[in-house]
Amino acid sequence: MMTGNTRYRPARRRLGSAILAMGVTSWWLMPAAGQYPTASIGAGEASAVQESAPSEMANIDDLPLTRLASSQSSLYYWNSIPVGDSAQLLTLFCRACNVFQGTERDVPLVSVLRDTLGDEAKENDRVTYIWLLTYAHPRLEQRILSAIPFFYWLGGRGAGTVSAHDTKPLMDLSAPEYPMTVQTGRDLLQRTAFDPMMTPVRASTQAYGGNSQDEERLHLEEAISYLRQAPVSTDASALTQAQLDTVVGRLELRRTMLGGLVNEKKATSVGMQAGFEQERIRSRNWELLRQWAEKTGLIFEPMSLAGNQSQYAILWFPQKESIEPRGSSMQSTWKLLGIRNPWTDEGLKHWEGPVYERSFDENGSLKVIPLAVYSLNYPKLPLVLIDFREKLSGRRREMRQRSIGELTAGVFGLSHFANWYFYMGFDLHRFVAARRGKAVDKASRLDCYSEFRMELALDQSIDPAFKKGMEQRIRQLGVNPLEAAPQREIQNAFARYQLLESEAGENGRLMAQVNHQRRFELASFGQSEKTKLAKSMLHVATLGLYKEQAKHGDISIVDRDRRIAYQLYYLDSVVQAGTPPEIAYDSQRIKSSVGELSSLIPAVSSDSVRSHAEATLEHLKSVSKDEELQAECTTALAVLKQNDALRKTKPAEVAALSHVMPVGAVSPNRER
Repeated sequence: MMTGNTRYRPARRRLGSAILAMGVTSWWLMPAAGQYPTASIGAGEASAVQESAPSEMANIDDLPLTRLASSQSSLYYWNSIPVGDSAQLLTLFCRACNVFQGTERDVPLVSVLRDTLGDEAKENDRVTYIWLLTYAHPRLEQRILSAIPFFYWLGGRGAGTVSAHDTKPLMDLSAPEYPMTVQTGRDLLQRTAFDPMMTPVRASTQAYGGNSQDEERLHLEEAISYLRQAPVSTDASALTQAQLDTVVGRLELRRTMLGGLVNEKKATSVGMQAGFEQERIRSRNWELLRQWAEKTGLIFEPMSLAGNQSQYAILWFPQKESIEPRGSSMQSTWKLLGIRNPWTDEGLKHWEGPVYERSFDENGSLKVIPLAVYSLNYPKLPLVLIDFREKLSGRRREMRQRSIGELTAGVFGLSHFANWYFYMGFDLHRFVAARRGKAVDKASRLDCYSEFRMELALDQSIDPAFKKGMEQRIRQLGVNPLEAAPQREIQNAFARYQLLESEAGENGRLMAQVNHQRRFELASFGQSEKTKLAKSMLHVATLGLYKEQAKHGDISIVDRDRRIAYQLYYLDSVVQAGTPPEIAYDSQRIKSSVGELSSLIPAVSSDSVRSHAEATLEHLKSVSKDEELQAECTTALAVLKQNDALRKTKPAEVAALSHVMPVGAVSPNRER
């Protein structure tokens, strides 16, 4: 069945109208999330669980809100390997996160290549590549299974060996537009070539494309979760905070449609804001889940996995010591918790599963039954990852949502353009379901699942039997045939790190990549975003054969261009607020930046860079109230404009004027 067939259009319109009507009706009849009974408890309604809960659980102020907790900093560390004499390979390790033949081993997680140009200055350093070491390449049979529609089982544990092509970087940070153009090309090919074909071709290509995108997002979130725990430093032993924010921001933006068009300054801001937003979400979900547990008579306990103390929590059911709390109806609370009421569950009265004896305070230990494990990273509410009584509840949810997508797009061939009325009603239904407490955001659920599965595999502090049970249950959420087992990915991390380490020598492949990257950087310096996008599309159209590069990678010119970009970035941030910058910033630091920019910019031939520098200096001069700083800006602008005039004159006139005012002349104040 093809989209353009007019025979099926009336039926589709009636289907879309029916879904739209159901969505509108349910919108008016059901209460919003804020209209449900609140989870707060009065003094007389507090249950015995509130009295027995430890004080650190009951106080949200005790939740660690810093971006780098001390326990995380001690568990994760960077290791540096020199690449030639002007770059370094930094690898993030998790300390004692794997046991092999009775010996604890530090697991390599992520590697980044930082080009330092061989000096100690930080303003000319660039992080160019990132590798996710915990990655198992999908086998051929996994790729075949991923192209079968409605096949929702794991296709294997992943490749058990690492070859040279497995060291391909997860992302080239200097060309973030490449993945965007590749994905755009795939979407166009799918919609123009495969979708008009017969149903088997359309359904198979849709299934394979969806599984490939989910696998990529799974590993992107995996790398982001590792980097969020990484320590930072201002020396050569680790990434700086700005560099770490830039890398995380680039990975976050890769998951968006037009993220490759964002400049480096905005990417750094995205990485920083993403960390703060996640801490806000965790704090809110922490308090929501704690209050719901107190209201329903359950025991809330935070769960620490691989050093992460604020991302997960578990709810326990007291087997004998507590009674069901009395009061208002709990139906809406159980719906928000995503589990059945344990007080009316006959299965718990005759529970044959594991029972644990745990001590939550100084009053002694309790016999408790595990009910559910929650992720506190889901944007809307705490997300159930493991339900110990319903092993397949999460799997049914994932299979149901994927089946709907493959049925509509793959089998029926409905598109967002020709069948907009259907998707409008479908989105309205999802919006209403989300207001009722349903976790309908597939991408966010996949992110939570990606973080939990690897952190559970890396953790060595949980009871082995309890950990094994959780690993078996969380694996039920895996519905992508391309996904590999976490243990296999950890095993491959050691082999992939050794391969990268062997390629970091003076004449290794990594040094060749650094040289190619510098030549590409020289060729693209000063180009507009439109030009970069056009060349990126040409790179994709030629299957990667075309990549513009300068003939020679002069390290002195690379150093000059990076220093100019750094000074422009700093001065732009200084004048961004529109207030006198000397109030909030060091005036001597600003003057030094203006002086260095004035000495470097005359040698640049790019009109866009020179215009950018002139506009920034003019803005700085207008907002500043410091007379010395204004004089520095005036002198720098005069040098820049005189240099522009010299560039437009004939060579003979330049030779005649060269003895009057040297091109690189600077103000006496800067020399002083």
